[in-house]
Amino acid sequence: MPARPRIPDPKEGPLQAFAYDLRELGEGKVSVAWIAEHEGTRVSRAALYAALSGTRLPRAKTVSPLLRWWAGDPTLEEPDRSFSLPEPPSWAWIDRLPRDHEKRRLANEWQTRYQQLAREILGEREFRPRAAQVAIDVPLEQLRFIRELNDLIDKTGLGDELWLVLGKHAPRVERYLAGKSIPTRLACGNLASGLAEFIPDARFHDLFWRLMRSADAARLARVRDRRIVREGRRNEAAAATE
Repeated sequence: MPARPRIPDPKEGPLQAFAYDLRELGEGKVSVAWIAEHEGTRVSRAALYAALSGTRLPRAKTVSPLLRWWAGDPTLEEPDRSFSLPEPPSWAWIDRLPRDHEKRRLANEWQTRYQQLAREILGEREFRPRAAQVAIDVPLEQLRFIRELNDLIDKTGLGDELWLVLGKHAPRVERYLAGKSIPTRLACGNLASGLAEFIPDARFHDLFWRLMRSADAARLARVRDRRIVREGRRNEAAAATE
């Protein structure tokens, strides 16, 4: 591996020790330049070198490719990106390693070490649980999404056997339909993939964009309505003190 970034002193602290050990892990393996080239636009060569310098905490999306090439198995099949789906979680590749494989154990150890390092550097303040969310009624935009998803499920003719259409994702769909949660863009891709198999003449790409746009609108509406409620409460509190 080229000695491009400065060599960190592992005695300076946990960040420098992490970067030093990460460099050691890459010795004799594919170069940073090779990784950057094969990762495409997902991560830059500069970001990869910076992660090995020990000067600042790298992002998970930067550390993960280094570990995938140096501790994992980059030959495993990548998720389908033909329809420009959102990027999978940074550590998703670990789940594709065989459960009893030594590389999976090693990858999990590095992932845990990175997460502990992030907590130590950023401080527990950054990892506090979110404050309780403001209770709101289901926005009209979310009701539209629920209606749209219901219509698509009805078109499959298997509404009573949802697991046949969506497999392991079926329990989440019940939460979507109940207005308890909204699917992420990646989850919209999973929904579209299952629905396209059972809706005549349906195209995955069309279903994906249809669900994604509707879900995004619903999510923004919830943010809007919570903000309105919070502002109302602040105004009430201010009026009470006058």
